[in-house]
Amino acid sequence: MENMKYMFLGLFFVIFTQGCASIGTAIDGGKELVVNSVDTVVGTASDITVSVAQDVSDISTTALEIGAGVVEAVSDEIDEQTDELQEDSKAKPESKKD
Repeated sequence: MENMKYMFLGLFFVIFTQGCASIGTAIDGGKELVVNSVDTVVGTASDITVSVAQDVSDISTTALEIGAGVVEAVSDEIDEQTDELQEDSKAKPESKKD
């Protein structure tokens, strides 16, 4: 009976050892899966955030350039009109002298 006890104990040890190795491999595989998934998600989110920031920057830069262009065009037009008014005001006193 003592031999049977040791035989079952040895068989249990062999099965348990293999089970621990299988469980350890499954845990390592699961850990690797989760780490790779998190890494992929974070990398993708980072790439999307950078792309959106660049697009927003491009859009705002374009809007500012358009706004600056409009302001410059209006300023030039006002400058031309004031120059015409100044020329007209200089021309009127001279015409009165004649």
